[in-house]
Amino acid sequence: MTMQIISLLCLVGAIVFGFVRKTNVGIVSLGLSMALGMLGGMSAGDIYGGFPYKLFLTLLGTMFFFSLLQENGTLQKVSEWLTGLCGDKIFLVPILIYVISFLLSAAGPGAISVQTVMVLFAVPMALHMGINPVLMGAMAILGAVGGTASPIALTGIIVDELLADMGITGQGMKIFIGVSVANLACAVVTYLVFRGWKMKAPAAVTADNAIAADSAGPADTGKKGKVQFEKKQLISTLMLLIMVVLVVGFSYDIGLVCLTLAFIMIIFRLGNEQKALKLIPWGTLILIVGVSVLMNITQKLGGIDLLADILASMMNKRTAAPLMGLTGGIMSWFSSANGVVFPTLIPAVPSIAEQVGGASLLQMVVAIVCSATVAGISPLSTGGSIVLASYAQETDADEKEQSSIFIRLFGLSALCVATVFVLTLVGLLSFLG
Repeated sequence: MTMQIISLLCLVGAIVFGFVRKTNVGIVSLGLSMALGMLGGMSAGDIYGGFPYKLFLTLLGTMFFFSLLQENGTLQKVSEWLTGLCGDKIFLVPILIYVISFLLSAAGPGAISVQTVMVLFAVPMALHMGINPVLMGAMAILGAVGGTASPIALTGIIVDELLADMGITGQGMKIFIGVSVANLACAVVTYLVFRGWKMKAPAAVTADNAIAADSAGPADTGKKGKVQFEKKQLISTLMLLIMVVLVVGFSYDIGLVCLTLAFIMIIFRLGNEQKALKLIPWGTLILIVGVSVLMNITQKLGGIDLLADILASMMNKRTAAPLMGLTGGIMSWFSSANGVVFPTLIPAVPSIAEQVGGASLLQMVVAIVCSATVAGISPLSTGGSIVLASYAQETDADEKEQSSIFIRLFGLSALCVATVFVLTLVGLLSFLG
């Protein structure tokens, strides 16, 4: 019990200390990791085991590829073209981002690949338009994680298999509808919080929200305002489309795809390698992996289990589903929804439903799935971390600004988890039975 409390205090303390002292939270977390791990009797191998190598390579690959696209001016031209298509209906852009992400994810690829691609488009586009990049990134993530509960998408398949192992079948579409309803409510709350309806098209793109590197120069437009692409930018745009097709259409790993495409760009001199490397937000990468290492230690020492036990002790018929959802959301901040949260919580649902007389099994499952997935806006998850990294890369944000975006993303993630809690508590999902 002592180590559980200490680990939670260290985790919260690292984030608070870093934010107050304007210090990279990742460095603070790494500094605490060895002391906390040794205090908990963990070996160096166990401590290093929390390093998110796949997330790190995904971020490194995507950021390097997009740094090359930024350096040669391709991202600026693509964003200007997309902005021209939107006209003065800027307030509809976040909604379209959400809908497109939802439909793509529901069609089969699932959240990880879709949200990564959509975020990498949405954040630079938002900066070019002069609108809130956190809103755009969050809508891309919410659409993707909402669609992934489809019976033919990754999360839907995993949940269906877990239920089948317990002898429960034929509930896939009900769960998808329930998750979609709750997810849409989170998207509406997010849109309202950021006052999306008040967004207007800027009179002109200024230097403050332009996303191209200095060497790219101003946009070249024709007499009718059409964006003119140079030859290398056209080829780079084609490679961008190839990335989307390989990742969304064929489910290739986006980090490896981006590293491969970046290598091809370097071979054919489509971008400057040295300048692109300097554009990568290394401080953001340290922040993400550092906190992930400390969170892994916290989980191994039982800090998350302690929090879950406290929540479980409060359950009754009315609060069972909301609290199971809240537990799933909190666990998802520290671990994988598909790999940890669902396999841990969903098998326990029948037992809880039996112990808490009258509690709805389906409502508990939907609350768990929706809370755990919307928590992905957190900067410690793949989607949220890419929003943070993309923002830092495009704006060259300093440590203070990165910490501010980190807190805003985490706060928005908590707001969405709380939204699912409230909606479940007031009976929004009662139609599931």
